[in-house]
Amino acid sequence: MKKALLIINPRAGKTKVKAAMFDVVNTLCRHGYLVTAAVTQKPGHAVTLTKEMAKDHDIVVCSGGDGTFNEVVSGMISSGLSVPIGYIPSGSTNDFANTLGLSKDLRRAAEDAVTGVRKPMDIGSFNDRYFSYIASFGAFTRASYATPQDTKNVLGHMAYILEGIKDIPSIKAEHVKIETEDKVYEDDYIFGAIANSTSVAGIITLDDKIVMLNDGKFELLLIKKPPNMGELSKCINALLSQNYNSDMIEFASMESGVITTDENLVWSLDGERADTDGHVEIKNLHNAVTLILPSASADSSIF
Repeated sequence: MKKALLIINPRAGKTKVKAAMFDVVNTLCRHGYLVTAAVTQKPGHAVTLTKEMAKDHDIVVCSGGDGTFNEVVSGMISSGLSVPIGYIPSGSTNDFANTLGLSKDLRRAAEDAVTGVRKPMDIGSFNDRYFSYIASFGAFTRASYATPQDTKNVLGHMAYILEGIKDIPSIKAEHVKIETEDKVYEDDYIFGAIANSTSVAGIITLDDKIVMLNDGKFELLLIKKPPNMGELSKCINALLSQNYNSDMIEFASMESGVITTDENLVWSLDGERADTDGHVEIKNLHNAVTLILPSASADSSIF
């Protein structure tokens, strides 16, 4: 009999998630899987569960937010395993799940996790950690890891917006140097992201004709410090219209890079805080994991 490991983050999302778990398990069973359910007990626990248990299963299905998905991916790569991963998004925002076109209906997402198409996907390495879809710094980044979980559960995506508004008075530029395989970027930036997603920080949307999740490259987006409010407004309009031909915006593709920053600069990896010593090495791990996706997503332009 086929075996499925179901990793559940009970803290993610709203209380209706718990009520749907029986149906999720039942769906996996109906498709011939013997299900082992493991509930995370603390941050980082999904990494450990994946490392210790995935090797004995045919698929791993995680129920949680993008952070939970990140932990499962991290556990998979660090243990050298290649078990296909299904993702049932039950977090409060699920930016990356939206990029992947996953259903917000947990029962439908469970069905897709066992009947979908298997696709390889790139993963990013960030020093000794991994990110599934984004590494970012600067404006609004703090909201992703500083918003209390209870607030996320109640307010969902609005919680991030409200937390981000708190950051507006304290937004400051960071002097950053990024050395990619093609070019060196160095300036004062209020925001920066290395992304493998059409959604950046839950606020900026990239053109899905540009982004591919398994092309061996990331999208690099850097926003310079505007000299005045008028330039800031132009920059915002350029981002909203997906027009990156602005003096305030650097936009390019990259496979790898060395980044030098102030040692106190805090990053966000898939919504989780990451502290560094001012030196960051980024690499694209081409087709490092296999995802199980709905057929419509698997046939889209991002794959």
